[in-house]
Amino acid sequence: MKRLSLYLFLILFTLPTPSQANDIRDFQIEGMSVWDSALDHFSKKKINNSVEYFYKDKKFLSITILVNSDSYDKIDFTYKPKDKKYKIYGIRGSKVFNNIKDCKMEYKKAVKELSEMFKNSKKVDAGERSYSQDTTGKSKIYNVYFWLKSGGFIEVSCFNMTEEFAKQNNWDNNNLTIGISTKEFSDFLLNEQYK
Repeated sequence: MKRLSLYLFLILFTLPTPSQANDIRDFQIEGMSVWDSALDHFSKKKINNSVEYFYKDKKFLSITILVNSDSYDKIDFTYKPKDKKYKIYGIRGSKVFNNIKDCKMEYKKAVKELSEMFKNSKKVDAGERSYSQDTTGKSKIYNVYFWLKSGGFIEVSCFNMTEEFAKQNNWDNNNLTIGISTKEFSDFLLNEQYK
């Protein structure tokens, strides 16, 4: 396993070597990957007592689990609501920062490292833009996507929420997120959820 050079991501993520980095299942967050059963990592009670977010037409459900770890502050994963095996279609790990400067610094390092590891992917830098859920336009998000040939994508995001927006929505002001989405879930996001 290749280890990231920066300390934060050494703690947060263990990534495969470039020769293995073409299959989305090789990418793990806290030992979890897409297609795993969430029950292999969390109890059914913990899953059912977590914060839920339904996507359009309730086709997918995402939950947030606060974790007691030096590596993460929270883990989100997405599954189909009627799936009793809780198969993971998307997973994200998030780390909160005290300021946007530190978040953006680690974001840039992560993007650089992932660019080297996923050379065969299609890299899309969405840059800085207003966060759509904040109608004031003051909250910002930075995204880079790595679209994999095997389907799906890996996303690196740095969120810079205004204090007011974060407080109103019970969110963190500055956090760095790395996520994995399967082809099925990414197709749903692009063609149904955000169409």
